[in-house]
Amino acid sequence: MTEINPIYLQNQAINFAGSAKSVESTDNPHNLVNVKTAKEVGEIAKKAIGTMPHRIATAGYSAPPEGYEESTKQFLKALDSELGTRSTAFVTSPTADKGSIDAITSEVSGMNDKKLFYVTAQDYVGYINPKNFPSTIDSVAYSKIPKYVLPDAAEYSKATAEASNVFVATGGRNATVSDFVNAINKGNKAIILDNPAINSPAWGEAKNRVENASEYLVSQLDAFNVGKELPYPEVGEFTADYLAKNADKLNSLVKVVTIEGDDNKSVLKAAKKAAEFIK
Repeated sequence: MTEINPIYLQNQAINFAGSAKSVESTDNPHNLVNVKTAKEVGEIAKKAIGTMPHRIATAGYSAPPEGYEESTKQFLKALDSELGTRSTAFVTSPTADKGSIDAITSEVSGMNDKKLFYVTAQDYVGYINPKNFPSTIDSVAYSKIPKYVLPDAAEYSKATAEASNVFVATGGRNATVSDFVNAINKGNKAIILDNPAINSPAWGEAKNRVENASEYLVSQLDAFNVGKELPYPEVGEFTADYLAKNADKLNSLVKVVTIEGDDNKSVLKAAKKAAEFIK
């Protein structure tokens, strides 16, 4: 899940009176579908991508830092290949600006509607702008894939977990941390991709927020596991108390995978490790 700080909302608001119904508008170019709850999205996902044994929800940046886009794309492509392209589906957001985790995931899926499941929140719909998409995203194919829209970001994050059974953190900010918690609560396996190519600190003091969620999650987990004080502020439900109550679950469901070099071989090695854990 990407994190967007809304500056404006879509002029034509979405009516959430109905559940799992297309937006009541004569002009719905993005094929938006209203859904009230995360549980409903989970049921829809079972029908849409439920035949795929590996349903991967990705989380990362909406605006990519230097070193992020290419290495992340290579990793997800390699992971898809290792798991079996006919065995893997992806869950992401439709706000697919070039370089974002949403665009990267869309590209890796090949825009195949049997392999891609879109979910977002009402406040983020206004940021869907095909003019900002990479040229590799077919706008016609994109328009045909339903985008399931939740009332708010919290329910959207839960819906991402309900629609998937694997979570991959590739960086990002606070929203990635929330997605991680929801994935663990659901009992989904979680990969934390440690990518040294991303030149962002775990925590940003200036904005008092997570700047690299992968590094943040690893640092907090490592400190807890050796009995040290958490090095960074707590975010949402991801607290010391949460870590203590869910220690066994975290130990069994979470795998940190590091890209150890700046070459393709290192990316492939990391993807293979992730695939072995997921299987």
